[in-house]
Formats: sequence, structure tokens, C-alpha cells
Amino acid sequence: MRRPFVSCSRPCSAHGFSAGGPTPSPCTWPASGAGPSSSSGASPPLRRMPGPEAGNPPASLAEGLARAASSPAGLRLFNGRGQLTAELSYRALNQQARVRATQLRALAGAGPRPAVVGLIAHTSLSFITDFLACQWAGLLPCPLPPPTVALGVGPYVERTLRMLAAVQASALLLDASHTPLQAAFERQAESIAPGLRVVPTDSLPAAADTVGLQPLQGSDAAYIQFSSGTTNAPKGIEISQRAICHNLHAILHAGLRIQPDDRAFSWLPLYHDMGLVGFLLAPILGAVPLDLLPPQAFARHPQLWPRLMAELRSTICFAPSFAWGLAADRTPPDQASALRLKLRVAGVGGDVVREHDLHRFATRFDVSGFSAGQFHPCYGLAEATLAVSMGPASVDAHGRSTSGTPLPGWDIRIVDDAGAPLPAMQTGRIHLRGPALMTGYWQHGRLSPVSPQDWFATEDLGHLTPAGELVVTGRLQSLLVIRGRNVHAEAVEAAVCAQLQLAHGTVMALQEARAPGESMALVVLVECPVQDPDQRRQWADTARRAAFSASGDAAEIRLVAPRTVKLTTSGKIARQMTLDHLRQGHD
Repeated sequence: MRRPFVSCSRPCSAHGFSAGGPTPSPCTWPASGAGPSSSSGASPPLRRMPGPEAGNPPASLAEGLARAASSPAGLRLFNGRGQLTAELSYRALNQQARVRATQLRALAGAGPRPAVVGLIAHTSLSFITDFLACQWAGLLPCPLPPPTVALGVGPYVERTLRMLAAVQASALLLDASHTPLQAAFERQAESIAPGLRVVPTDSLPAAADTVGLQPLQGSDAAYIQFSSGTTNAPKGIEISQRAICHNLHAILHAGLRIQPDDRAFSWLPLYHDMGLVGFLLAPILGAVPLDLLPPQAFARHPQLWPRLMAELRSTICFAPSFAWGLAADRTPPDQASALRLKLRVAGVGGDVVREHDLHRFATRFDVSGFSAGQFHPCYGLAEATLAVSMGPASVDAHGRSTSGTPLPGWDIRIVDDAGAPLPAMQTGRIHLRGPALMTGYWQHGRLSPVSPQDWFATEDLGHLTPAGELVVTGRLQSLLVIRGRNVHAEAVEAAVCAQLQLAHGTVMALQEARAPGESMALVVLVECPVQDPDQRRQWADTARRAAFSASGDAAEIRLVAPRTVKLTTSGKIARQMTLDHLRQGHD
């Protein structure tokens, strides 16, 4: 039985965040077409009204926010039961961000660069408002992952402080939900991040008049985004105002080609580039109505995602390949047949595109009005602000999914090990050049700048088709050399997962020398929950056949306990962390 939605017609201040300013008027937006069935009780879907047009991109995020405030569109937040918990028009959001900025001015430093302020990035109005307020206050926000039960308070606090020390942050802002961590942060900050101020939001000065705010300008930085960390050392990535505004404009008007009746839906974490840029900043600056679900709600109930998209008539959503497959696996056929999806762009990004995942979703939700042609694979990375290429689903001559053509301003080339450009259909390292490239990496309290005029060497492998479409085949660190042949770990992992019907992140391929002086052999770790010896042998045999079909090599299959394969905060396999875990004797 479907749980009811809770519509929200209260003033925005009733949601517990008024930033000390005047109480905004109730949120009332025009509807677009028929809403969800009356049994759901949801507020009617919202129509993207006239707002920022294709024209020129804004010079800064603050300018883009001011433009978006002319539109009555806005955002809504849902909880893990699919209930509406908060809603705010972009006009009211901009107003609250400006009021909050008057409080945050106390955190500004005296140096020539904007002061860096750490923000714990829960999917909440408080984080969203504080991030945008930093733009108006002339501060440089740095979104940080929220705490998790698995990591524990001590290790979480230490990791967060090391991230803040790496970018020379002057303050860490804690909203009411994180103030219990204040003492732990203050105890460890003295030794890890000397000089860092831990500031609860309830200790900020009273709000003042917004006249005289000095926002970040077009020549300033916009924010610092940490990489997802497939190794043990995430890097702080500084993105300029020019880069973010250029990339957002390209995404909205060349990639998505936003339409008047579009509305976006996302459960992606806001500390990750796909969530922050693609499904917070892009909808706001494009005046596209936005519905947000916390990432943990998707993790617990993947079937809630397609249900909400159908109820809310969402037209744009992006997620990694594994998420589309997981939603299909967790949604029974009878539930899928009751849904009517309106997706125009079902984006796929964040990792290598896995055709098997997309096929499962398209097959399960065919009865819901979804077709595989609505998939739009893309390629991007935090170092490129977000998106580099995007386009409708297609395959190359070998049947591998493409990730679209370059967005305006981007140049892509494929090079060999010596850095020489390769022709179409030859696999090599992906190099990028364009105006949305990062300013540089922050590590150990120093910025190492890069130039947007120079080619940037990514850690990704792929090739270009004769038509100029990009095909991403894997990551450099996951390229295995087995008896002198290149084998893509992702291809082996996808094949084994498909045959055993396992979720992404439960299989990891690696290379290992069985004896000193011998060439590397293929080893595949497979998380196996069954204990029966006969069933385990069947698992191993099936995995061995799948690995051979993907690699052309006989693999050693090692059945390991569930949760042995570690994942990054963005859902990618953390290969080095997994290997370190195994070497410490955990299996």
C-alpha cells in the first residue's frame, strides 16, 4: 500500500529555518497538468515558469541566483517515506540566503582570498541555504560528507578535519543537527587543523540588513569540491565562478535542452559533484522545479525512487548505472505496472555505463511508459566542474555504450602511454581542455593551479567514435595487465555481476602474481552470502565463466564475505581501500 504524501501549505518559516529574517509568504506555485492520483494527497506538480533563458551565462552564482529569483519555481524535500517535508520558492530561497549571508559575514577573513567555510552537506534546507549564503557573503563554501554510523564519530571527525586542513578552512559551520559533534571537532582541531573555528549556527550574530552585501564576483572562486576518493587521499578541487557558470549553462541549454514543463528529481548526495552541480545549482539557475530525496532513503528503499518520479511527473533525473539496475530489481512487476513515468532525460553518469543495468530498468519499467531511448549517458568529473559530454543513448561498433559528444567549450582527445593522440576507436587515456576546468587541487594547505588552456590528463580510459562520441571503458588505476594483455576490471566485474545477478560493488577484479617472477594473473573477489558448499562451488563456476568471457583469461575466483569490497562516497569501488583491508587480514 502506498504511503501518503503530505502536502505543505505552511509558511516557509514553519519548516524551522527563517535565517533570522522576515517570515516569507506561503509557497504557492502554479500547477502543470494533472497531479498525482488523489489517493496520494501530494501537492500538484509545479511548472517551470519563465525565468533565465538561454542567453549569456551569469558572471557569478550570486548573479544567477538573483536571476532565478524572478521565477516562481522552487524546490521541495521529501523524507524516506515519500512525505513532503519542506518547500521553498527560488525567490524565497534567495531571500533567505541573503539574510543568512548577513550572519555569515562574521566568518570572513582579512586576507585577499575568500575565507573557506566547511559545510556538512545533508540534503536539507539548512545546508542549501548556507551554501548559497556563502556566495552572497563573499565566503568560499566547502561541502563535506555527513557522518555515517559505519565510520564512527572519532574517525569521521578526524577525516573531516584533515579535509578542512588541506584547504586551509577558517571555519566549520554546524547546524542544529550536528551540534552534538562540536566538542569532538574542537578537541581534535587543535592538533589537526590549528586555527579552525567550529561555529554552531545558533551562535551566529543576529541577521542584519542585506544592503551592502559583498558577494563573490566573477573573478573569484565559487566553492571547493572534494573528489570522491577512490584512493585514501581525496583532493580538494577549487572551482571558479567562470567555470561553474559556463558548465551550468552548457548542461542546461546544450545537454538537457530544458523545456518549459521540465522538473528535476534527485537523491544524489550534495557533497558530490553530480548532486551539488547537476541537481542543486543547475535546476536553481535554470529555474527548473526540483524535488530532492535524501541519499539514505534511496539506499534503504530503491523502489521509492521510481515511485516518486511517477507521482511527481519528473522529467529529468541522473544516477549511476548501478542505481537504475537496483531500482529495477527492487520494484516488483505489479508495482511497476501501476506507475506512469514521464522521464524525458534519464541520465547515467558517475561511473562506467553498464548496459546490463540499463537494460534491467528499461525492461522492468517498459509497462510504465519508459523506453531505453530516454537514457542519456554522460561523462564528467569534479575536476571539470561536472559535465564534459552528454547525449542520447547509443552504442559504438563494438556494442559499448557511448557517453555523448562534448558539451560546448570542451575539447577531448585520446592519447597513448607516450602522450601521442590516437585515432578513433583506439583506447587510451582521456585528456580534456576547456573553460570549465578546475582552478587546481588543494592538498596540504596549498593550491596547485592548472591552466584551462592546457590539456588535463584524467585517470579515465576510453576512445572516440568516428562521429566524435566518447566511450569510457574504465579507469587507469583499474586497468589490469594479465600476461601482457590489457583487461578492464570494470568489464570483468560487470560480467560477473550480470551472471550472478549481484549488485554493483559486490565484485572486484584485481591482478596478482602467484609466485615471484611470474606474470600477473586475474583474480576476482566475489561477495558470497551463501554457506552451502555445493552452492558456493556453483557461484565460483558461474563467476569463472563470466570472467573468462569478459577477459579471455582464466580467473581465480575468491568468494569473500559481504561488505568486503569497499565503496567511495559516490558508490565507486574503492580498490586501494579494499586491498588494504584484505592485507590487514579482514576477509
